[in-house]
Amino acid sequence: MRVILAPRLDTNRDPMATSPTRSVAVDVGWFFAIAIGLCFALSIPMVFRLVPEDYDNLITPIMQQSPMIAAIVMWLLRRPGPFRATFATGRKGAAGWAAAGIGVIAAIAAIQTVIAVAFGIWPLNPLDAILAASVWIVPVFVMQAVLAIGEEFGWRGWLVTRAASWGFWRLALVSGLVWIVWHLPVLAVIGDRPFWDIVIYFAGMLPWAPLLLALRWRSGSVWPAVLTHGAINSIRVFLLQSVPDATDHLLIEVIGWVLTLAAAAWLMRPSRARLGIRIA
Repeated sequence: MRVILAPRLDTNRDPMATSPTRSVAVDVGWFFAIAIGLCFALSIPMVFRLVPEDYDNLITPIMQQSPMIAAIVMWLLRRPGPFRATFATGRKGAAGWAAAGIGVIAAIAAIQTVIAVAFGIWPLNPLDAILAASVWIVPVFVMQAVLAIGEEFGWRGWLVTRAASWGFWRLALVSGLVWIVWHLPVLAVIGDRPFWDIVIYFAGMLPWAPLLLALRWRSGSVWPAVLTHGAINSIRVFLLQSVPDATDHLLIEVIGWVLTLAAAAWLMRPSRARLGIRIA
């Protein structure tokens, strides 16, 4: 009897790590197109005021699910591996990284507020108003984290698995820029604001991409990114808007951008970061 030795399969490898570069670019391009197209299509009633403004709070959470829907479509079409591996839904070790991400968000927002208050840029709100707002931190955090699943399963779940071969910083830049484009329908709900305020608003999204990606990359799980995203939309908002009587201020924004990028770089420093990503 002749024995044929088959190569040993590494079950811990990224299921798409050996995909040709062109194939990765095509898949990622289709994912971006589906996510953006679906988001824009869902936003039409809101953007063109086909429905009352009261419906904005219903439409926006639905729009948030478009990256996950796009990712599931691509996964169903390609079927490169099991859902758990492709979307990095394993929870082993995720709690510690989630705590780190939430802590970074809170620390950066606190530093911004302390600087702004210390230099007289922002006054503090009355203590009773701060305490009243604090009651909502946990409920809003839970709600925002649940809603963030739709975004993170796409941007930091499927996309990171599919395009890991691009490397961390390239993927962070590309996904961050597309993330900004995907957010453009928000213009319909942020009101009539000066042009540069809008530019600052959208530019402020870009530094979050490397931080959320670093948490996903280091942990091998999408859940730290999900929970940290929830913290951005809850804990950070409380510290920057409910504690001080805040107004738009470029210097304070830039401090936040720099600290966020520094945190991402620290998480990915060569002495700590692994090559590639661990698929749980």
